[in-house]
Amino acid sequence: MSLKWTDIKSQTMSIDEYLTKFTDKKDIQNNYEKYKPKSKYLKHIRNLFTDGTQELKILAIGAEWCHDCAKQVPNMVKIIKELNTNKIELKILYGIKVNAFRKEGDILWDKRHSVPEAIEPKFNLTAIPIFYIFKKNEMIGRIVEGPKRFSSLERDLCNLLRREF
Repeated sequence: MSLKWTDIKSQTMSIDEYLTKFTDKKDIQNNYEKYKPKSKYLKHIRNLFTDGTQELKILAIGAEWCHDCAKQVPNMVKIIKELNTNKIELKILYGIKVNAFRKEGDILWDKRHSVPEAIEPKFNLTAIPIFYIFKKNEMIGRIVEGPKRFSSLERDLCNLLRREF
């Protein structure tokens, strides 16, 4: 049961729609403006797309109330903006709600108030934000909550892409 780009059913936001929608959220705007992606990883990622045949799609799932989302999603937006290529598409899906009354064994997310992707087993949504990385229509990896320890989003993305391209 592998996740495919076509499994996304909810309405998503583009980078520009995200930045416009959250223009009044100071933490999101500050994180976006302050984040400086490491250029050596951006260069490596760009080089993977120089032959023009590779394309990448990324889905970020999160929520307005989530502190990690307010930090990591703007950082990913900045990375994609700085890569400045039409070969990488980032879509953002917000609308995750926690099930505060869950019992042991229940899923973390509220089934009635979250987007369907939160409870769809294919997405295996364990924490937010989560970045699903797709090559063609197939998921090739994901970054959960943020970069690995002592790493960065662009480094983790670069490492994932090096294995797949």
